[in-house]
Amino acid sequence: MTSSYLDRASHWCFALRRLMGYPGYAPARHTTAWCSSSPREPAQVAEVMQIVADMGRDLVHVSFSLDQEEPLGVSLAIQGVAGVEWMPDVRLYAASEGAPIEVLSEDRRWFIGPRLLLTGAKLPRNARRSKGEQIAWRRWRQAVATTTVPKLTGSVWVPPGGTIVTAIPHELINAA
Repeated sequence: MTSSYLDRASHWCFALRRLMGYPGYAPARHTTAWCSSSPREPAQVAEVMQIVADMGRDLVHVSFSLDQEEPLGVSLAIQGVAGVEWMPDVRLYAASEGAPIEVLSEDRRWFIGPRLLLTGAKLPRNARRSKGEQIAWRRWRQAVATTTVPKLTGSVWVPPGGTIVTAIPHELINAA
């Protein structure tokens, strides 16, 4: 895990967070988290779901390869009544140039709703998915190219097999 990888991943996550309409600061009732890692294998998905349960927040997961500049994809881990649901390979979507970016899974759209909750709703049948996905990715790339990421306090790295309790603050990794 290198500092440049963490910086690149943090930049993409922060840009997506802002484009989805979540504030750049940690609100008093922090309801959603953004994270990055390599693509998750089934055993690793269980670890991510446990971290979500321990944090008490929904999670937007951006997957990267160490040797690529752009993300490979996005997944969601959503808290529910029966536990945490993992939604791999969701799609980014924007209804228009100025609309917040949403996340599509099957026939649902996920967006930052009231009280900053990640909220699910039915996707309208007339949604122009292909065009909306193109808009979302273009805007995400543009935001990464033009946004400066502030030093985010509270960002952590969870070692493989670790828990949120064993997480290491990014400040300690970047200082090494």
